[in-house]
Amino acid sequence: MSNGEYAIKKDPALTYVSRAIGKDGNIRYISKVFELKDFKDFYNDQKEKKVFEVIRESAVQEITAIYNQDTTGFSLRIQRFSKDTGIPHNQSFSFHGGALTRFIKFLESLDLLDLTSKENLKFTDQNVSELVERKNAFSQLLHGSQALTSDQLFQLFNKLGTAERNSLFQKFIENIDALDVESLSAAIKQKEHKEAIANLEYLLSIESDVNFLEAIKGNGALKKYHANQPEGVFHKWIGANLWVFGVEYYKKHTFRKIGEDNSEADIVLETPDGFISLIEVKRPSVGSPLFRYDTSHRCHFPTSPFSEAIGQSLIYLQRIEDYKKTLSIQHSVRILRPRVQLILGRSDAFTEDEKKALHFLNSSLHDIDILTYDQLIQNGKQIISHYEN
Repeated sequence: MSNGEYAIKKDPALTYVSRAIGKDGNIRYISKVFELKDFKDFYNDQKEKKVFEVIRESAVQEITAIYNQDTTGFSLRIQRFSKDTGIPHNQSFSFHGGALTRFIKFLESLDLLDLTSKENLKFTDQNVSELVERKNAFSQLLHGSQALTSDQLFQLFNKLGTAERNSLFQKFIENIDALDVESLSAAIKQKEHKEAIANLEYLLSIESDVNFLEAIKGNGALKKYHANQPEGVFHKWIGANLWVFGVEYYKKHTFRKIGEDNSEADIVLETPDGFISLIEVKRPSVGSPLFRYDTSHRCHFPTSPFSEAIGQSLIYLQRIEDYKKTLSIQHSVRILRPRVQLILGRSDAFTEDEKKALHFLNSSLHDIDILTYDQLIQNGKQIISHYEN
């Protein structure tokens, strides 16, 4: 059977696979024919600088893929035949190896190319590959039958463009139930909280740098914490991340004045039962270690900067107690034995004795809770682990 006879007798609704041929029976021909009716085409005459409209006559076009079992590779041949006689046209086109891959991607990308510009355009093979990968990723996310791991899902999602992501979110929202909403909310909070803790850890790592404030100002993720003084940076971080205290506080108040002498707390919070608490923020490095060891008494004592911070907290408790009636009237708040959360210093390098000293100090002070930045980070990570579970 000649090529022409073979092509003209094929049913366009079928794909044909030949019997195994070749010396070892390792070659197969896979073919399909397409009936082309007369269609309008355009011819660009470079010499006359004109575009001519032409009519292409009807024909039968056959695409044949030749499969080699030994190499598990394909080559592709495109041949056109006369519809009436089955005689092949003079030219055929063949693709093999990398050229075949690019040809397939070219076909897949035709409906993906951005043609909004009226100017000449060029798309690199990399551009085309990315478009096709995004299309395939989107299709797999929407229509894939096999379950994907979280890593696979993440890889596919990263390949999507904005439009595909929006479409995927829309479909997700249409099919979401109450349990999914709760899980999604937890996932979003987990992501935000992880980023916040990572930011704090980085701030702590560069706090001693001479250009600390400039480094924050030039960092896209950290510039929201920029302040005129290093202490203000950590003040802003804590003010923006009160979740690290768990459910201990209900909301943050905008007023800061807590005394007749215009004393101001760093942050004024309200507990779930409606009472006021204060947060006082000091730098992670307060100029010296938090404790010094007294050899004569064989115990640890707060250093001067640490003692001053505790003293300031005690004064604030007295000031707000004296001013509570005014605050109650002006801000409709309830003040009954307010507490101060004092944030300062580092404890990552504490000895066991220093840990005990801090614990003893906390248990001895009335209405003052001392929390180091490392303990703050640990609090945050425990809350994040709750969302993971």
